[in-house]
Formats: sequence, structure tokens, C-alpha cells
Amino acid sequence: MGWLDHSTNNIILDAVLTDYGRQRLAAANETFNISSYSLGDDEVDYALVKKYGRSVGKEKIEKNTPIFEALTNQNYALKYKLIGRESDGASLSLVYLPTMQSTQSVISLTNTLNQNNLTLSVKLNVNTNFNATTINEENFTIEVTDRFFTISGIGTTSVSSISTAQSLISTGDPNRIARYDAVSTVKNDCSFRISVKPGIDNTTMSIYGKKIDASTKRKITSNVRVTSVKYGTTLDIPVEYTQ
Repeated sequence: MGWLDHSTNNIILDAVLTDYGRQRLAAANETFNISSYSLGDDEVDYALVKKYGRSVGKEKIEKNTPIFEALTNQNYALKYKLIGRESDGASLSLVYLPTMQSTQSVISLTNTLNQNNLTLSVKLNVNTNFNATTINEENFTIEVTDRFFTISGIGTTSVSSISTAQSLISTGDPNRIARYDAVSTVKNDCSFRISVKPGIDNTTMSIYGKKIDASTKRKITSNVRVTSVKYGTTLDIPVEYTQ
């Protein structure tokens, strides 16, 4: 859904169903019910406030920010969701949201030498230079393309699948997103293993993979998204599989 401003006195609401929403609607079995919604500010450049000050920066954002049109691909829509703060103690008093860092900037997997899985850790940090409130997170969600990859827990993190909401989308559909609930006994640290699903043959690679050089090798590219349940901080990590 997007706001399209065509004049100073005319604002149009552009709303479309995502591909997943269309599949739920097409099922025609009364399971398509809108129970919640999210808002996002992907278009807003908050650096303008830091550069020009609160008053001028706010005015520049309001007058000059281009507004995105509605997207049907749920993997790209609302990358930066607005979050609400419940009265749960320390998280309510946050002034600066924590950031996430991963031990891997890019997840590269291959089908050679058993390199079809990789263990990584995502840490939640807060800038202590701002005298920020201490953070305390142990619950995360992990999202990944269900057609090609799977997630499992390791060490101090237990992972369970919560992907049943996608049951109406075929497991062979690359738009199907698997969601996992991760619980860590080490605060602010989520460790997990990502693996390539078995059965990805040459035919699958020829359909979904991109040729990367003059040889016969092809590469499938996607993202893994890790989100802090309490603070809403999100990190997208590129993942690629070469065969």
C-alpha cells in the first residue's frame, strides 16, 4: 500500500494485494482474512534531520520525499517497518534503537566439498556513547526462502519452524517464505545454521539460477532476514548458492 500525492490537495491511496495475498484469495476457502497490518517508512531519509536540524529537516522530508508505489512482492515491501513500544520495562525507555551485526556479510553456499551449510551469529548491539539503555533480547525471528534454504538451531540457540501460515503456497514456489522462531540463552546473540535444501538439481538451477560465467555454473541469490522480537531491529543478509 502506498500514498500517491498528485497535487497539494489530493492524496490517493494505492493498495494492492501481495502475491501471497492473491494466492490466499484465489484459494476461495474463506481463509483470507485481514487481521493486522504494518506501516513502514522505507522512503524517509532521516539523515536530513541530522544535516539540517529538526525543523528544516522535517520540512524537507515532508516536501521532497518521493513515495513508493504499492509492491506486490512481499519480500521487498515494508523492509523497514514502524514498531510500537509496549510497556515492558527497559525497552520502553530506548532512545536509540540497537543495531544488528552478523559474522557473515554474505552467506555463500556451494554443492562442493560439503559446503552446503554455514553457521553464523547475529549480535544485537547498542551504542554506549549515547548513554543508551541496556538491551536484553533473547527472542528472534528468522525468515528465508523456503524453496531453497532451511534454518536450524545450534549451540545456545533453539529454532522451531512457524511457517504454517504459508501452507497454501506450494513448497516449490520461490516466493514462499519460511519463518522460524529462535530463542537464545545468550542475551542479544542469535546463532543458527543455514543449509541448502536437498533436491535442488540442474533443472531447478536452470530455472531459478543465474549464469555467472562462461562455464555451466549457476547461482541462486536470496536473503535471510533476522528480526529482534522486542526491539524490532532487522538485518537482511544476502545468501547465494552456486552449483
